[in-house]
Amino acid sequence: MAMVIGNEDDMLYFPYNSELDEQGMRDRLYDASDWRENFGLFIGNGVFPNPSNQLRVESVGGMVLRLRAGNGWIDGGSFVGRRDFEFPVAPAHLTLNRRDVVVLRHDIVTRKTLPHYIPGIPASVPGLPPLMRSDDVFDLRLCEITVNANAQAITQANILDTRPNNAVCGFVTGLVNSVDTTELFLQYETYLNEQIALWDARKQTQASEWEEQMNQQQGEFDHLFAELKNMYLALETQSFTLINNNFDDWSVRRGCDKLTEFNPDGSITETIRVVALDFILATKTSSFPANGNIVETIVFNPWERAEGGNTTQSTAFTITKTTIFNVDGTIREEVR
Repeated sequence: MAMVIGNEDDMLYFPYNSELDEQGMRDRLYDASDWRENFGLFIGNGVFPNPSNQLRVESVGGMVLRLRAGNGWIDGGSFVGRRDFEFPVAPAHLTLNRRDVVVLRHDIVTRKTLPHYIPGIPASVPGLPPLMRSDDVFDLRLCEITVNANAQAITQANILDTRPNNAVCGFVTGLVNSVDTTELFLQYETYLNEQIALWDARKQTQASEWEEQMNQQQGEFDHLFAELKNMYLALETQSFTLINNNFDDWSVRRGCDKLTEFNPDGSITETIRVVALDFILATKTSSFPANGNIVETIVFNPWERAEGGNTTQSTAFTITKTTIFNVDGTIREEVR
C-alpha cells in the first residue's frame, strides 16, 4: 500500500478544480504568490528580447526620452507595455553631473509592476540610485542616463542600455533560465585582464632584455671606440715622432711592425705598419748610387682622425737625406 511522504501542508500542487465543502466554501484557493513561485521555476527574470527594442529607452530630443513598448518578467509575474511612453528628464545641475536610471519595479504591496524614472544626486563623482530588491520590491534596471552639468539635451550616447546585463536586468531567452551573460562577461573580462597583465609582464621583461642588450652593445661600442681612438692617437704620435726622431728608433713604434726588404738593385726598403689598422705609416728606401753617396728617402702616408667636432688630417710627404763622403774625409748630410 502506497504511503504519502511528508506533510501535505508543506506542499503545493495545482491547478485542480475546487469543490464545495460542507459549509458551501471552495476548498481549493490559490494565491498570486503560488502562481508566481510556480512560473518562476521555469521562466527567468528579464525583458523579452523579440523584438529587440522592447522596453528600450531612447532619446527623443531635448530633455525628453521614450520608453518603448514591450514585455518583462519579474519573479514569476509579467508586465505588458502596450505602447511607447515619453517622459521628461529632470533639469541638469548647473555645475555637477548626475546619473539617473529607469527601472521596471515589481511591488507586492501596491500589487503593481510599473516602469519608474529615478533621478540621481548631482556630485563631482555621481553614483547611481540603488536597485530596490527585497521581499516586497524587485527592480530590473533598464538603463542608466548620464546628465552632464548644465546639459540642455540628452543624446543616445548619454544612455547606457543595461537590459543585456543579467546582474541588473537581462533578457528572457527561453524556459528554465535566462542566459547568464553576466558570468560570461566576467569570464571574458577576467581573461582579458589576465592577457593584459601577461602582455605587460612580457613587455617589461622584453624591455629589460632590450635595455640589457643595448647597454652591453653600448659598452662594446664604447670599448671599440676607445680602442680606435687610442689607435689614431698612437698613429698621430708615431707619425710626428718618426718625423722628429730617427726612423730606426724602435721605442716610438709601439703597436707597429717593421719589414725590411733587400731589393735586387742593392737598395733596402723598410716599411712601418700599424698592426691593428693594417695601415702603412711610412716607407724608407735606402739606395747606394755609384758616386759612393747614400740616399735615404722616407715617404709618410696621409691619415685622418675625427674627435668630437674636430678633424685632424695629415698629408703625404717625403723626406730625403743624402749622405756625401767628401775627398777631404768629411761627411755632409743634405736633407730635402
